[in-house]
Amino acid sequence: MGDIFKHFIDLIKDKTTSWGFKTALFISVIALLFASDYYLGFSYNYHLNNKIGQLEKIGNLKKKYESDSIILVELTKMERKVFSKKHYSDELYRLFLKDSIKYEIPETIDQNDPKNNYPITNTNKPIRSIFWMAFSSNFLFTIMLPFLIFLPLYSKDGRKANAIVGWFASIIMIGIIGVITTWVSYQIPLILETPIWNYVLNFLIHTIFWSVIIKLGNNKKKN
Repeated sequence: MGDIFKHFIDLIKDKTTSWGFKTALFISVIALLFASDYYLGFSYNYHLNNKIGQLEKIGNLKKKYESDSIILVELTKMERKVFSKKHYSDELYRLFLKDSIKYEIPETIDQNDPKNNYPITNTNKPIRSIFWMAFSSNFLFTIMLPFLIFLPLYSKDGRKANAIVGWFASIIMIGIIGVITTWVSYQIPLILETPIWNYVLNFLIHTIFWSVIIKLGNNKKKN
């Protein structure tokens, strides 16, 4: 691992390598690290073990100070704070999918749990489709992506080392932009209680935005 990191630093310092290649390589490495951690759960396991360890220590302290009501209250607050800590994967899941999942209310509710002592509000709001929210917000990228994925197969220059890194970084960047635009689209409230109007609005916003970008680019070329 140390040798890999050293080679990476040497590559960054290498003045003969273009900054475009360095940027593409950096994006690719970060994306691979993130994907590996997200799917293999290295940081999640660390987070979970650390959380369990802290809760066990607080539990032991609560037994030690069970006769001291003041300390016990503070320990209970601390315990709840530790228990409520979320891993970034949980936050991402909640952030992007909270409006596209129907939550089931458990049949039995523990009334002794303070988190359950709140009124439950049932809602019949339609659920927005993750697929159509993502597609309507990024349909141009969706059309481009298949051509970009197979680019190295039908382009000889696309199979060179520099081009491969740039190709991979481009896919990553499109993915990142797609995630951001999908998240932004979810910030728009449900229109007329019908998801289809949100899909239409996403489509129009995406079309207008890229039309303006293309027009500005063409005007700059003319000047």
